[in-house]
Amino acid sequence: MIKAILWDMDGTLAESESLHLKTLIAALARHGVEAGEEMHPLVFGKTGREVHALCRERFGLTVDFADWSMFRARTYLENAAALVPRPGALEVYRAAKAAGITQAIVSNASRMLLEANLRALGIEEPSLVSISVNDVRNGKPSPEPYERAAWLLRLTPEEVIAVEDSPTGARAAIAAHMRVLAWPFDDEGAALFPREAQVVRSPRELAEALGLDPAAL
Repeated sequence: MIKAILWDMDGTLAESESLHLKTLIAALARHGVEAGEEMHPLVFGKTGREVHALCRERFGLTVDFADWSMFRARTYLENAAALVPRPGALEVYRAAKAAGITQAIVSNASRMLLEANLRALGIEEPSLVSISVNDVRNGKPSPEPYERAAWLLRLTPEEVIAVEDSPTGARAAIAAHMRVLAWPFDDEGAALFPREAQVVRSPRELAEALGLDPAAL
């Protein structure tokens, strides 16, 4: 029996991938590198440190991670209030809450950015368990973020289900021996998920897969 839903944040609950890309493009421009949308598939699902390492290698940057991440965080926070939820995501989240299902957030973002997202979506509350990349030694695709969330909830992997928009996140939850619902943005994205993940293509399908009544959305 499913006792908890573990939600990814960026791209799953929040339409924040474009803002993350904006901060990356701005950070690169600050160091004389012109980049655009082509960066998205290269960094999708990666941690901040992984993106920094990729850019250092790809563009020969010498900026250290502290300066790089501070600039990106500041740019993100300046725009975070305008974030909107992914269409249908909060309706499913609220339906699960109304049904009495425990929910938690498992993100590869920093604690600062994760909390900004929670505030922007209006779902920040003291009792909500949330895992950021700062709370673990290894971010996704390591299973550690999902394992820590389950431990804090005092639940076994069999008692939770993860909802992810990225193959990286899905692999993390699968490695933690959890059932995964993959909610990609298109068919091309769906093809990239591990076969163990169950693909859903709409909020209605997501609700049904979670055992919720779609009429409640």
